[in-house]
Amino acid sequence: MQKNKKEKNSLIVIGILILILGSLFYFNYDKKQNGFLQINSLDETLVIYIDNTQEKSTNSINPEFKIKNGIHNVLVYKEGYWPWTKEIEIFGEKTLELNPFFVPQNTSGFIIEKADSEYWTIMADFRKNLISTEALETISTIEIKKQITAIDFYKNRDDVILMALDDGIYALGVDYETEQNLQPIYKGKNPTFIKKDDNNIYILDNNNLMEVSY
Repeated sequence: MQKNKKEKNSLIVIGILILILGSLFYFNYDKKQNGFLQINSLDETLVIYIDNTQEKSTNSINPEFKIKNGIHNVLVYKEGYWPWTKEIEIFGEKTLELNPFFVPQNTSGFIIEKADSEYWTIMADFRKNLISTEALETISTIEIKKQITAIDFYKNRDDVILMALDDGIYALGVDYETEQNLQPIYKGKNPTFIKKDDNNIYILDNNNLMEVSY
């Protein structure tokens, strides 16, 4: 009788050990099947979709999400701005950081008349080289390079560019191996631009000089 009791106790101990080891194995396995995605933004109004499902994060600043390894589609939306999209791939337990940018769907601006004291000074700047060599080097497609009449970096970033094409001025994420973020700032006919500062550009289009906020 005592022997049976000892055997029973031994089986219980073995069963508990199996459960513990199984749980540890599953935890480690599950942990390795998931990574993390972090959206670098201080804007608490952003709406974030991962694989077409709206997500919520416990962090209101630089929100972070735990997602399974593999390829996913991310869309970040801010009211009044063009949506920012990206196809990503998560590896292991690493954290992938994304830095979305947002261009207003309705940019604001005004015409600068010839009577304005700064008109001719600004116009003189348009006679200078409008091509930033460093920004141009981020474009790998020859056909796009041929169409560019002005190019510079967007705001204070080196991963987004501003470029003028024959039909408008656009912001473009330079990391477009899987998904481009081409967002319109101004639509016109053969416009060019120069940066005034990190929030405004001067645009010359059909002899009209404008200051536009972006």
